[in-house]
Amino acid sequence: MTPAATPTVTQRTPAADPHDPVGLPLDPDSVTDRVTGPVGLRVVSSGAGATVRETSERLHISDDQEKANAGGWDCRVHVEYEGRPAVDWYVAPGLPVNATMDGDATLVLNTVANAFDYHGVPREPYLGSPDRARAPVSPFPGPGGGMGLYVSITNGRYRIDLGHLSLDATIANLPATAFAPGYSHATDYASLFAIPRGIAEGDIIATWPVRRGDVVGFTGDTGYSEAPHLHYAITRIADAAPLCPTRESRFEDNGWLLRGW
Repeated sequence: MTPAATPTVTQRTPAADPHDPVGLPLDPDSVTDRVTGPVGLRVVSSGAGATVRETSERLHISDDQEKANAGGWDCRVHVEYEGRPAVDWYVAPGLPVNATMDGDATLVLNTVANAFDYHGVPREPYLGSPDRARAPVSPFPGPGGGMGLYVSITNGRYRIDLGHLSLDATIANLPATAFAPGYSHATDYASLFAIPRGIAEGDIIATWPVRRGDVVGFTGDTGYSEAPHLHYAITRIADAAPLCPTRESRFEDNGWLLRGW
């Protein structure tokens, strides 16, 4: 497989320390998908949502949980279902995903499968604000695949995780020198990683240095993913504290996406 040319970065770089995880990992002007329809018949409508920036600046922080999660789970739902704050954007597969800080990137692969499809579990109860009566925290009869294919970026201060990436475009974008032993652009990842594994399992595929604004992958639908989306989480290294990327009021250390703008 021939590596693809590095895509042009369209995101404006925030005026902040490059080792701080600030700014949006997607083009702020990209339009999100949106959950529509009544509970029991909900669907994700392509391109029907707000922009990525507006989703996190205005919608994710709403006290109306249907509104807050219509374009992807907010930090409150992540705490309820995953035990730590993070934020999602429902977007089409294939959008460039940007590093939000300088550091060392690691591409990790749990599975290329979508756990809902693999186990035959309906996605609808989990779309937007989950229908708690039909959406248990652990919906699968086997492992859920975690973040599927994801990138972690670390430096001495923070770690960020960018989850549920697409396989082919993300692999094609990797520098040839980044691959771990035994892996390359030509590896048959679809066969090797076809089955979801436990949330903590994953093979390191590649490591390489990145700068804020670099494209590190492309959006997808791998792992525990109720709809194509990008999952984004921030951890402070010193105390392993998970931080809230948005300005949701119940979280003390929050607002990282929009700092420095």
